[in-house]
Amino acid sequence: MKRFFISFLVTVILGAGLYFLITSFLKNNSEEREEPNNIEENYDFDDSYSTRTTIEELESLISNNEQIIILIGKEKEEATKKVSSILGSIENIDDLNVYYLEKEDQIEKTTAYQNLLTNYPELTNYLNFAPVILVFRNNTLIGGLPGEIEEKNLLNFLEYTEVRKT
Repeated sequence: MKRFFISFLVTVILGAGLYFLITSFLKNNSEEREEPNNIEENYDFDDSYSTRTTIEELESLISNNEQIIILIGKEKEEATKKVSSILGSIENIDDLNVYYLEKEDQIEKTTAYQNLLTNYPELTNYLNFAPVILVFRNNTLIGGLPGEIEEKNLLNFLEYTEVRKT
């Protein structure tokens, strides 16, 4: 009976040791595979495809263009750099009316800003964000895409607003 108990104890200890060895090995392998996905890309601000504008000019641009895309952001922020780079990489972006507006800290106090909100009250949902992409068609806000985005989200948004056809 002693031999049976000793062999049982040795088997349990060896089994537990092998279990912990294999699970720790598999855990280390899965952690190593996940690390390359965490590499963060650095983006540069790109507005080569757009025309810079001011808040004072914005209302006349919206009313005078059949379709217009406006990127509002802060050039030095990483999120704006990413969105501007992604927007610049879109196929045939040069064929569209794209404007860039630098969001200033005191922009809310300007008369032009207040007039813009009076004429387009739905803008209050988007103008608190930087960056934000706005699409206007025939003097009407079609949609907005606020915040830092991925390329697939931007492509879906442009298809939704019928700026880009699939």
